[in-house]
Amino acid sequence: TPMLADEPVHPDCVAAVDRAAALLTAAGHEVVEVASPLGPASWPLFELVWYVLALAPVPLERESDLLPLTRYLRARGAEISAGTLTATLGELQAQVRLGARRTADCDLLLCPTLAAPQAPVGWFTSGGDPAEDFDRQRRFSPYCAIFNVTGDPSVSLPVGVTAEGLPVGVLLSGRYGDDARLVATAAQLEYASGGWDRHPAIWRAVGSANVNGSGVGRSER
Repeated sequence: TPMLADEPVHPDCVAAVDRAAALLTAAGHEVVEVASPLGPASWPLFELVWYVLALAPVPLERESDLLPLTRYLRARGAEISAGTLTATLGELQAQVRLGARRTADCDLLLCPTLAAPQAPVGWFTSGGDPAEDFDRQRRFSPYCAIFNVTGDPSVSLPVGVTAEGLPVGVLLSGRYGDDARLVATAAQLEYASGGWDRHPAIWRAVGSANVNGSGVGRSER
């Protein structure tokens, strides 16, 4: 279930989570369904904080160099008072703590990385409206930002694959400070899924030492 947007999740993303859950179960983990730590109702809190985060100092003469989306976020952030920001941060932390209680019995959380496997090139900005760009980003990625706020360690793992052979990620998140368990489980999941050394043909068609192991710095003409 998306956490920051009421957005349908692509079947390939759901299938990737189901596969990861099955692999973890087979490896000996107890996998259970739990409610999302936060839901779309918390989005207005995130939205306001994002606006304020865009207010990093920029010389006035350089404002025109910023992307339209950045200028939009800064304009909205400038309208927010210190009192409103303080109250919002307090409410957001309260919501995070409630979410932590709901998942307190879990060592790790598993969900999709994104709501869709890929976004077409130019899709975010194609409407020409920075507000629409921002909303499309929220709907495309309604999971990851939650863990930016909680501080929980997270890793995206390419467990799934589309019909076209493109990778589909799942997001595995651990408890705050429990990075070791997260990394160990991620390595276990990598091993159980057969590894991730999968590349398109064009990847190996170039004379690259990193890709083909042909010697560092070697170039072919």
